[in-house]
Amino acid sequence: MLAGQIEFDGERHPVFVRNLSITGALLDGRHLPMPGQSVVLHRDDHKIPATVAWTVGNRCGLSFAVHVKVEALIKRGKPQEATSAHQARVDAIQRALRENRAVPSFDETEAVVGAAAIGKRLVDEIGFAHRLVDGVNEALANDTYILTRYSVVLQQLDEAEQLLRKLERQLSAEGAPGRC
Repeated sequence: MLAGQIEFDGERHPVFVRNLSITGALLDGRHLPMPGQSVVLHRDDHKIPATVAWTVGNRCGLSFAVHVKVEALIKRGKPQEATSAHQARVDAIQRALRENRAVPSFDETEAVVGAAAIGKRLVDEIGFAHRLVDGVNEALANDTYILTRYSVVLQQLDEAEQLLRKLERQLSAEGAPGRC
């Protein structure tokens, strides 16, 4: 995991680069752009133009406009102060995890972890709503009288169940490989 910044709409925001290849990256952050938006990924003194391929929760996938040298991005040059402090936090967290110690607390880290917890809770709640709607729809569709009288409403209930299932799948697969 590398610290960086993403620039869009005239502002820069801190991000974690979780996955990196010559053609793209997976980013974690609190402030992320919408799919299709042009951005610049800043890592130390590197500036990489990219397009956002997808955004789900606190993650997004970038498609770089040019091929990048991954090794050059991993090595640290003369970092800007904000990126350097951010990278120091990332390094401290990774070191603690490798040494099986408690992860140090940082305000920004707490916000990212908090966002991840909220995202997980949202997926759980959508899954619960999906199962409830599916159960109600199944029960009502098995009653011939209700099925005959309320077929249009049951169809709408089925569409709502399908939408919830789609949302649950998409949000729970946000970290799936190949999404960059």
